[in-house]
Amino acid sequence: MMKYLFEPCFVNITDENEYLSKIDETIKSNSKRTFFYLNSHSYYTANKNLKFKEALNKSDFIIADGYSIVWAIKKLSGNSINKVVFTYSFFDGMKKVFEQNNANLFFLGGTSEIISKSAEVMKRKFPNLNLTDFHHGYFDKENESDSIIEKINASKANVLIVGMGLPLSELWIQENKDKINANCIFSVGGFFDVLSGSKRTSPKWLYNSGLEWVYRLFKEPGRLFGRYLRSNLFFLKKLYFRNSK
Repeated sequence: MMKYLFEPCFVNITDENEYLSKIDETIKSNSKRTFFYLNSHSYYTANKNLKFKEALNKSDFIIADGYSIVWAIKKLSGNSINKVVFTYSFFDGMKKVFEQNNANLFFLGGTSEIISKSAEVMKRKFPNLNLTDFHHGYFDKENESDSIIEKINASKANVLIVGMGLPLSELWIQENKDKINANCIFSVGGFFDVLSGSKRTSPKWLYNSGLEWVYRLFKEPGRLFGRYLRSNLFFLKKLYFRNSK
């Protein structure tokens, strides 16, 4: 599976089927892989935060989570690449992979209320999935990480889903992955918010239209306007200078 160097990091030239196949193979072979994502915001952060850039480049698999990334890589490399978003993938094919492998899941992230609600919804809507335990993401990373990892390992989780916000999730995963027994370790964006029902995904027809960001901006203008403006202008500037070389 090809990796494309999209400085300062890489992204996998893949689609959802290959993504799910890699997850399935990782669990079946009892190996360990970290799965991250790249969109214009994480690309911007990787250019500004050296530790985050290093965390991305130490990961095993990075999906193109935003249409801007897909568009840029198609333009620059000519390779066919598909947008893959963890939240959509989970509710489609990924949960089937977990069911077929009888995988144990652990949720880490969000507030106590959000993560508890996520666990409740998971057990009610997806009774065939094994959610073995969960913990909120607002713990002392310096002093409590070891006890959290003990809890994860005690749950015998094959799959650890971490949603503590970017870049905190990725930094914590890379710092602690060697102590974690799970096979698949995912950093995710708003998965727990969606699962708990506190936020909604955009309509499916917007998924690959390039306009999903408009829906999200309409829903959360205060939080996203500045981020989108800053990240997307930076992204376009970098792309322009890369093309002009």
